[in-house]
Amino acid sequence: MLASVLITHLRYHQWATGRVLDETVPLPSEQLVKPLGGSFGSIYGTLVHMYQADRIWHDRLNGRPTGQLADYEAPGCTYDLQKAWMDMLAEIVAWAERLPENDWLHELSYTTLAGVPYRTPLWQMVLHVVNHGSHHRGQITNMLRQLGVKPANLDLIGFYRNTPLPVETVR
Repeated sequence: MLASVLITHLRYHQWATGRVLDETVPLPSEQLVKPLGGSFGSIYGTLVHMYQADRIWHDRLNGRPTGQLADYEAPGCTYDLQKAWMDMLAEIVAWAERLPENDWLHELSYTTLAGVPYRTPLWQMVLHVVNHGSHHRGQITNMLRQLGVKPANLDLIGFYRNTPLPVETVR
């Protein structure tokens, strides 16, 4: 059951990120880069941070060493960013779907961008990716409200209610 729950939450991350991108990508550039606070100053800055973080964790989950932040530059055009990001999230979900149940407990060694080594179980890494995305999507929701935009509902329960879940997830 661990695998099905983790895969479901990766699908939620994909779904919620897609919804945020659907509502932010069409915004005029002056709104995307407008200083609105949050950890990264603007909607665009927050999107870039989230994309880079997901790419870094994608590499780590696949056993690839991470380089420098510059190695994870986001596409400059938001439509290209949306495509690249959604393709990458689809790869992460597909990776998770292929992973045997026992492998979720396997620890991976990796080094942070600051050079600090860690060993972390895969299941913790995946839950971190989902939680990190939720945190920053919440910041974007606040920024959209500051712009007078009514943001989409990204609640996890909304995902559960509107997405058929595999039977093994609910057993």
